[in-house]
Amino acid sequence: PRPLVVGICALAAIPLGLRGGGALAQSLSEGEGSSTQVSTYEAGDVQWRGSVAAGKPWRGALFRGVQLPPEGTDFFTWDFPWRTVPNRPWRRWATDRTIVAILGVLAEYRAAHPEAGRIGIADLSRPHGGDFGKRFGGLGHASHQNGVDADILYPRLDLQELAPTKPSRINRPLAQDLVNRFVAAGAQYVFVGHRTGLSGPRKVVQRLAHHDDHMHVRFFARGGARN
Repeated sequence: PRPLVVGICALAAIPLGLRGGGALAQSLSEGEGSSTQVSTYEAGDVQWRGSVAAGKPWRGALFRGVQLPPEGTDFFTWDFPWRTVPNRPWRRWATDRTIVAILGVLAEYRAAHPEAGRIGIADLSRPHGGDFGKRFGGLGHASHQNGVDADILYPRLDLQELAPTKPSRINRPLAQDLVNRFVAAGAQYVFVGHRTGLSGPRKVVQRLAHHDDHMHVRFFARGGARN
């Protein structure tokens, strides 16, 4: 699906109170710290940079993006082409709003399900957005070009921090709860696999090929404006 209106995310550069301290904020703003594990990284650690999601998710760019660390309290990162953790640093960039929204949902999910494992976050966007096609590995992405798209692994029945290789390995009740939480958080779209059995509001939750091992969440660039 291709929404018709282009949205721009332009925030005032207002730093939050950073639980990780000034060093973490500095490293994020300079694009460093990609190999440093920050086990307590949460939404409150994200530095607001006035990120701009320019153009469209399938033809756009990312300005003043924020890099997601390799792991945090509620998440790990997954590299689909290499089938390993963590995801490579240049595949983990998004707008500040996108990262805050994802981490907020995952924190609420873990609070509701303390027995559940961490959720895997796979590809976001490249550092400055733009093409993320097959030449970057795997199937590539037609979208993921302006920092508002995120691939989120479905929780596994065995709690392993791996992508579920087939739908029978998905913990469907927990996966459905995660879908519901992204919808409630204001996601523009949540794309799910045809064989997952997951559902939601038809205008938001849609089935898409090649999504039986992860959901693709797309956020509005800003407020109610469509990308």
